[in-house]
Order: sequence, then C-alpha cells, then structure tokens
Amino acid sequence: MLLALALTFATGFVAPQQAKSAESWADDALHLVAEIERLHPKPFFGCPQADFEAGVDAFFGSIEGASEPRALVELMRLVALLSQKGRDGHTGVWPLKARYLPLRAYGFADGWFVVEADPEQGEWIGAELVSVAGVPVGEACKRLAPLLTSDNEWNLRLKLGQALACADVLVGAELGTDPARARIELVRDGKRSALELACRERHLHDLWGGFNLPTRAGVTWLEGREQAYRLQVLEPERALYVQFNEVTARAGDGKLLTDFAAELVRTFEERKLAKVIVDVRSNRGGDNTTFGPLIAALQTPSINRPGVLFGLIGRDTFSAAGNFVTVLERDTKAILVGEPTGGAPNQYGDAKPVPLPNHPDVMVQVSTRYHQFGAPGDERLTHEPHLAVPLRSSAFFAGQDPVLRAALDYQPPR
Repeated sequence: MLLALALTFATGFVAPQQAKSAESWADDALHLVAEIERLHPKPFFGCPQADFEAGVDAFFGSIEGASEPRALVELMRLVALLSQKGRDGHTGVWPLKARYLPLRAYGFADGWFVVEADPEQGEWIGAELVSVAGVPVGEACKRLAPLLTSDNEWNLRLKLGQALACADVLVGAELGTDPARARIELVRDGKRSALELACRERHLHDLWGGFNLPTRAGVTWLEGREQAYRLQVLEPERALYVQFNEVTARAGDGKLLTDFAAELVRTFEERKLAKVIVDVRSNRGGDNTTFGPLIAALQTPSINRPGVLFGLIGRDTFSAAGNFVTVLERDTKAILVGEPTGGAPNQYGDAKPVPLPNHPDVMVQVSTRYHQFGAPGDERLTHEPHLAVPLRSSAFFAGQDPVLRAALDYQPPR
C-alpha cells in the first residue's frame, strides 16, 4: 500500500526543484516506515495501522511544494501518530541542526517563563512568554503537541519547551514565516513587550543544558547534575539527600553504584539521620539493569519505613529512571513527592537511530524494546506523586525548592 501511495504522490509535481525536494522527503519517509516496522516491537500499539497509513498518505500530500521546515514538521507529525496514546517518548524526529531563538521558556505551573537566554537577551530572563507569532502561547502549544512523541503529558510539556525555541519547527507549524526571525511577546511587571528576534543555527548537542532548568543558586536539585550520583547530609533536618542523576553502574569519576549504595546506608545509620530523600528529578535514564543495588540499599529496614524514605520525581524523570521509580514504588515504602514523572511505568524504549538517506541532519530514533517494570495490566501513563507539589516560576526565580521542602517538612499521620 505504501508503495502505491508513493507512486501516486510522485506523479503530481510540476516545479523540478520542488519535485526533487518532495521526492527526497518521500523516499526518506518510506525508508523510515520500513525501519519502524522492522525495529519497533509493536509499532501500531497506539495508532491503528490503517490510521498510520492514512497519515503516510497525508504526509505525501502535505510536502508537495512545501518548504524544508514544513516538510520536517510533517514528518514529525507522521511519526508522532505512533505515540498518540503515550508510552513511547523515545521514538521521534528532531533536527540535529536548526535555527533557534536566543532565549527559551520553561512551562511552570503558572505559565511559560524565560529561564535562559543568550547574553544579548539576558534582560528577559524572568519574563513570561505570552505569544508566538501573534498566537497565544497556549494555542501555540496545541499546534506543536501533535508533532511530538511522548510517554505522557508531562514528557510532552518538557518537549514543548524545545519546540517553542526552535524557529524551523515554529515556521513549519505556521507559527511564523521566516526561520531567521521570530516574533514573540513577553510580559514583565505587567508591561507587554513585542520582540523580533534574530535566530541562528545551532546543533542539538550545543543547546542549553538539554532544555532542563538551568542551575539556580540555592536550589539543591539543580546543582551537581554532572555527577551520576551524590550524597549530601542536610544537617538541620537530619536528612540524607541522595541525588540520582543517571542510571549507571559506574559514574564518570569511577565510583560504582554498589559502593555508593553501601555508603548511603552507612552514612544514614552512623549519623543517626531521620530521612532519606532520593531525588530523580534530573534523571533521564540509562541502563535499566544497573539500579538494583540502590533499590536494595533503600530496602534496608532502618530506611524502608513510611515517613523516612522519599522519592522526588518530575517531568524529567524518564526512561530507565521511570523504571527505577516503578520498582521504588512497588518494592519500598517510599513517599513520592513532586510532579508526575515524564516516563510511564510500562514503556517502549532502547531507541536506535535511523539515519535518513537524504536528510542526514534530521535525527530519527525508534524504540526497539518494551519495558514492563509495572504490572502487566498497569495502564498508567505516569507515576502520580503521593504528595503533589507544583513548580511555580516564583519559587524557581527565588531560588527555592518547594518539592524538597515538602519532603523535609512531611510528618506521617498519627
């Protein structure tokens, strides 16, 4: 069927240059579809195959005479159909090189606020983003959401921040006309400012910290993220803060997770501490087979008690970190605090790259394995916290960590 669609598509073009561009995108799409069917263990789990084939047909129709940004966006839209029911944020399409705005916003509970900017736009850090190309930011997000694969809405919120900063994606989604310039509106102290910003090409790996929140003075969970895992005793509260940033058996400094886990237990017991707080809010995954020693340490009887053991979670908790939370929730008495996780209890992962023959600067990944760390019938798309604590812009810019504070202040019901 897909071959028939391709042949139908190829006969309708007039302009040679447009035909060549469209044909190259069509060839890449057919190659990608074949690779998805070959690599993905269940490619149509979230989208009936007939609907996906209709999406392929729509893709061919959409790229006739389309600009490069538009063709890219339509390929993103096609692949995103596969995760429309969640649980596959690993599969996806994103440009390795694209033009980006000189600032980026993060979706807090109270709106989208600029958290990082190039030096020439640094004055706008802390301002609220209210529109893109004259479109209210909420409506802009609705237009961008169908282009992005996700495990759940929290994983999607994280990716929306990246999409709102990418001029090529914005133009392809008809949120602008020129990827070299972007029009946005910001609000600060009640004053609305319209800006036209010059955008420049960047490589995906050279962008701001992977689009997570930047370091902020006084915010413990945003410090030390370059370390796979670290311990810190919070003296006034007699709490052991455990930052678990990467699921790996050996950290970059050579420290083994087995040794770290033993140090955790030893520190807690020798210092006679009251709480263990495991923070995975900055953990986007790693090797699923390695977190066992940390779980075993947290099952130590002196630690594995209600009101003693806590897990801090959020939208960045994804992939193998989400699997870690599944086991933590199942096999310990941890109280989960924060936002819902970006990763689902049961999820598709172990993504492999699929190079596109005609567009090598477009990164495509396809999940190759289903990870079932939850119960077979667990249809949840996220781990909901036992104690929900939204992250507001005012707390971030004030250097506060309400999630950690909630765990520190928690007292079990009598």
